[in-house]
Amino acid sequence: MNQEIIAGIILCVIGFCLLFVSPNKIWSVTDKWKTVGGERPSKSFVVITRVLGLVFIVVGVGLLVGCLI
Repeated sequence: MNQEIIAGIILCVIGFCLLFVSPNKIWSVTDKWKTVGGERPSKSFVVITRVLGLVFIVVGVGLLVGCLI
């Protein structure tokens, strides 16, 4: 039961980071080195990052609610 609570909290933190940290900063750390002359992330990268953040939050909340029931 403690592992589910810890995992839920970690997933929520990761999700909130993906939502509220600038996609430009995430891209510059993770994917900028893969491009030649890339100035900023593509729109699809931004959308996928935001959607993935929401998925992490939903799964994290699901784990936390499942533990409390």
